[in-house]
Amino acid sequence: MKELHLHYKRLGTALALVMVLFGSTRAFRHYFSSEQALHQELAEPTAANNSSEPEIQETTLTLGKGGNVHKLLTSFGVSKEAAIQITNAFAQYVPHRNLKSGQNFNVRYKRSEEGVEIESFQSQPSIDQKIIITKADGNYVSKAQLIHLTPVVHVFEGNVHSSFYSAAMKAGVPTKLVQEAVDVLSYVVNFQHGIKAGASFKILCDALRNDKGDIVKIQQLRFVSLQTGGQDHKLFAFTENGKVRFFNEKGESVVRSLLQTPLNATKLCVTSGFGMRRHPILGYNKQHKGVDFGAPSGTPVLAAGEGRVVACGWSGGYGNRVHIRHSGGYETVYAHLKSINKNIRPGAVVSQRQVLGGVGMTGTATGPHLHFEVILNKQHINPMKVQALPSLKLTGGALKKFDSVKSTTQQEMVNFVQTKAVTGL
Repeated sequence: MKELHLHYKRLGTALALVMVLFGSTRAFRHYFSSEQALHQELAEPTAANNSSEPEIQETTLTLGKGGNVHKLLTSFGVSKEAAIQITNAFAQYVPHRNLKSGQNFNVRYKRSEEGVEIESFQSQPSIDQKIIITKADGNYVSKAQLIHLTPVVHVFEGNVHSSFYSAAMKAGVPTKLVQEAVDVLSYVVNFQHGIKAGASFKILCDALRNDKGDIVKIQQLRFVSLQTGGQDHKLFAFTENGKVRFFNEKGESVVRSLLQTPLNATKLCVTSGFGMRRHPILGYNKQHKGVDFGAPSGTPVLAAGEGRVVACGWSGGYGNRVHIRHSGGYETVYAHLKSINKNIRPGAVVSQRQVLGGVGMTGTATGPHLHFEVILNKQHINPMKVQALPSLKLTGGALKKFDSVKSTTQQEMVNFVQTKAVTGL
């Protein structure tokens, strides 16, 4: 190619001299035009040989059900050898058995005719750790990067329109925390009749916040308030002898001798109240000695209070029934159960909220429900109107400690509201 170029150059020089001698400027211009085209033609292969490297791109890969890192990478176009290296590097920190479907991996890569080359491969398997895999000297190496989490106080709040449960979920309260708040409030609130539309609530809890300012974990419930029907229930968590209990503003335990609703308050509805009614099966008026709670079949039935089992088993129209005697002259009856737990038998001691069995429709029943009775001094009373004083009241040094905890919690609530107003979060 060099010899050809040199030949053209010599020929061009001679031709140029002739053109000058003959005075043909048009031919002279034509020569230089051809010379320029020749130079461009000769330069083109050089430009093609210096093509730019593939650019680095970024994407997110999501692990499917039953998938693993190796399959995820090879299906993306990564060679089997590189996929094995990356998989082994990742497994140093996160074993394959700990991977879950839906886990995301942030990937930086180059794509060419040879396939996909991974530059970096990152994932966050837990709230406080990030795994980073990078390429160094032709091999993939991994390292763990700790994410700093800051303990903070977080407050959820909202208004009830249909149910406390749905309102709390709408406010972003995690399911587990909602259930805990329901359990605490069920000692002082009748969830079927005591909460009206427009009621407001606040839930304060410990939480962890990452360096981006996001709440990444909700921890212990510290305070819950519910304002409804002219009543403002404020319940504070207090730890004594290693056990967390909830108390009202006066330092009185919310744990009462009996629960008004011996079922998960989010899964029931009152289908028949206490008193005279027309029996749905027998067809005549009859005194209804308890309250019927409609609930899905199998819903756990809870002991309303601590006590001893008097009787359990089949009892005619009651179907499967459990009868418990409590302190203070109280007794409770649970009827139409689908089944009775094996550890529930005459003479057995049960604790409050212990599962007795499941909701059913055994005996004289038209659908799955729990028939619940409360007896005081051998007389049936309306379960929805049982009023029992708190079983424990703090005194002395314990009360002083509780007052200090209460004051701190109230101030944290004020600080959170003020910070929210300033930051708009």
